[in-house]
Amino acid sequence: MKLPRPGRRPRPGHRPAGRSVTAVLLTSLLALAAACSSASGTDDATGNDGETALLTIGQADKVMNLDPVQPPTGGRETRAVKRQIFDALVVQGRDLVPAPQLARSWSNPDELTWVFTLRDDVTFHDGEKFTAATAKFNLDRILDPKNNASWQTQLAALVAEVSVKGDHELVIKTKAPAPTLLTILAFQEIVPQQYLEKVGAAEFNAKPIGTGPYKFVSRTEDRIILERNDDYWGGKPKARQLAFQTIPDVAARIAALQAGEINIADKIPTDLADTLTGGVKAVSASGTRIYFLAMNVTAAPFTDVGVRQAVGSVINTEELAKSLYKGRAQALNQPAFPQMFGYQKQAAGFSFAPQPATATLKSVGAPVTVDIKQSDLTLAQAVVGQLTSAGLKVKLQPLEDEAFNEAISTGRSQAYLGSWGVAEGDLDAIVGRHFWSQRGDDSRYTNYESAALDALIEHARGTADQPTRLADYAKVIDLLVRDAPWRPLVTPDEMYGVSSSLQGWEPSPTGIYHLTEAYLAG
Repeated sequence: MKLPRPGRRPRPGHRPAGRSVTAVLLTSLLALAAACSSASGTDDATGNDGETALLTIGQADKVMNLDPVQPPTGGRETRAVKRQIFDALVVQGRDLVPAPQLARSWSNPDELTWVFTLRDDVTFHDGEKFTAATAKFNLDRILDPKNNASWQTQLAALVAEVSVKGDHELVIKTKAPAPTLLTILAFQEIVPQQYLEKVGAAEFNAKPIGTGPYKFVSRTEDRIILERNDDYWGGKPKARQLAFQTIPDVAARIAALQAGEINIADKIPTDLADTLTGGVKAVSASGTRIYFLAMNVTAAPFTDVGVRQAVGSVINTEELAKSLYKGRAQALNQPAFPQMFGYQKQAAGFSFAPQPATATLKSVGAPVTVDIKQSDLTLAQAVVGQLTSAGLKVKLQPLEDEAFNEAISTGRSQAYLGSWGVAEGDLDAIVGRHFWSQRGDDSRYTNYESAALDALIEHARGTADQPTRLADYAKVIDLLVRDAPWRPLVTPDEMYGVSSSLQGWEPSPTGIYHLTEAYLAG
């Protein structure tokens, strides 16, 4: 099967020929960019002292709430900004192993106790000191069901009690051995208690304060400005300001990069990497994001497990990885990639076996609607092409980011194509948020629930014995392949476009931008 080229969107009554819409638009925009390359832009604000006035990051997806607790909390595009403003107790490293951040170290006096020794040299942007009491306040805030925090159910399932010993020692008692606690804590940014209680949650979300390397300045519909925290405990950043610009269209992002209007562009399709010339280049990191087709098990025709299994059988992920990503993606046969803990190398998983699945799909009467975000259009077109060839009638429905997130999180989408970053490196990050029945009302997604799956998830969370956890996860994957609420697709490399003058930055598999050493040379 020939896959659609990036951006190809046939107009009604018209069969496009030759180049894709994206390619045509990109050629025009790059010509304009070349003509404007000498114009004022971010590259002009560069010194020779290793400092830069402004770095601008162009992102495909819109940033959601900056308060780490208030939903919608968004995905990596939002965490990219939050991690400039805030720190966490621990941070997920490039090797997907938690490393110290606001916590200098931790120990386990027994299997139910975690003792964190916290930094004593950290202040928030308004001068408030970071202490163990601050850390406890943050964890209590997440654990309180009234705050509807996205991690509340996952953390509450583990934590029995949080206490402090002096100003710089935090103690967490767990209900059972908690091998996933550190990875969860790596995604809980720390906010200042006094400021939050003074201004309230709404004002805090509008004007957030943290301990991070950059301070919040302003926000418009599609642009966020941050300024350097000269007193950052980790050392003064080299760029005086950061800007995060939302640019959903990939051709427009590349054109802005070529014109010097942005210095980093995310989500660059692999087959457009060769267009990054003339002062810009492509860089990449191993991917930790799983793309998948999700089917609502409470919405016909996906109430029928046979239909869901048939969908899984007619999607050729090897072809997607080869043709769409030029080999820069891992084809998936299970809801995990090989570098994750819990991945099952020997699992049969999903396989491309279109017969007799096509007969099942041809028997489905009404077209099914697949919700997508604009940034995932190319992959969605390719998947829909395969489904259509197999006899399933499909309608793609692009939604604005907020509408898409609301539809899928409440379980209203009939089906959707999406992705989930797994920087945690553990299968629990997927199954706990998408398939565990206690995942919360803001994480309904496919509406799939299984008592057998719940028992396996909870058992794997409650033991520190890794072989036991792997055995549990093998059964988890077998159940999810059998019941097929998802068809996992690919984990692509994370591809970025950058200004050739950008120094001191390389992409991370976690999707977090480590920008304190980044500057523009020249």
